Amino acid sequence: MSLDDLNKSNVWTITAGELSQMIIDAKKHRDEFSESEKHYKNIIRTVFDIQYLKREDTEKVNKIEEMGYEVFSTTDDNGNNAIAIRKHPIKKVTDLTLENIQHLQAWEVLDLINHNMGTGWKGLPLAIQDIIESAFFVDCTIMPEKTMRKEGGIIDRRKDDGYEVLEIERGTWIEGIFMKPKPKVEKVHIDYSIDDEEDGRRRRHRHAEEDEEDGYDEETELEEEEEEEEEDMDEEELKKLDGDVDEEIEDEEPDENNIELEDIDNIDEIADEEE
Repeated sequence: MSLDDLNKSNVWTITAGELSQMIIDAKKHRDEFSESEKHYKNIIRTVFDIQYLKREDTEKVNKIEEMGYEVFSTTDDNGNNAIAIRKHPIKKVTDLTLENIQHLQAWEVLDLINHNMGTGWKGLPLAIQDIIESAFFVDCTIMPEKTMRKEGGIIDRRKDDGYEVLEIERGTWIEGIFMKPKPKVEKVHIDYSIDDEEDGRRRRHRHAEEDEEDGYDEETELEEEEEEEEEDMDEEELKKLDGDVDEEIEDEEPDENNIELEDIDNIDEIADEEE
């Protein structure tokens, strides 16, 4: 993986050492790195803290390592020759986000809840509960200690189902918080690049041309479907319809203004009657 491959999802999966190597490799192509450096930093800073420093400044190096940074040798345009990197520490429940929750284990989240001033699950803000439940199945119940911890009880059943368990004492009662990860859902990323849009337009245009060559016309197809439906009408209904039409024709009075050819021989008689 290189810096070009990083996004705000997979950046959580890399270590500080891997990130430092990506930066070192990217700086070998100085011009390309400079053009995209702001973009890289926007992604990296969602997960990592980064500081540039001089390796020979041992006092600062030691201080920054005590803060949880890892220091790596590299070069920098400002005269620095080392880079210090650490992942954002998640020390309390309020550090949880929709991004980092996806990369924690259930026991880690339960540990954060356990150290959250004894609030338990139901005492957490709803926003934090929503973040946790986006990645984990959570069940919480409060029972008397004997009922909660009896053999074959709820704790044993939840453990058999793959849940991690946190027990918080509430006097003679116990609050049980059960948590297990939800199945990971692979997100589909659609690249709306200009090239893809142009390819899409070309494909649609090509398909339209192929349809024209095949004589395809949407209106014509609809008319043909309607004609097929009419042809599928019950034959008896058609016969009945034809019979009604014939009866109407037989009952019609001859139209004197519309003389058929077969009546041409009687043209003189018709003229005499009009006079």
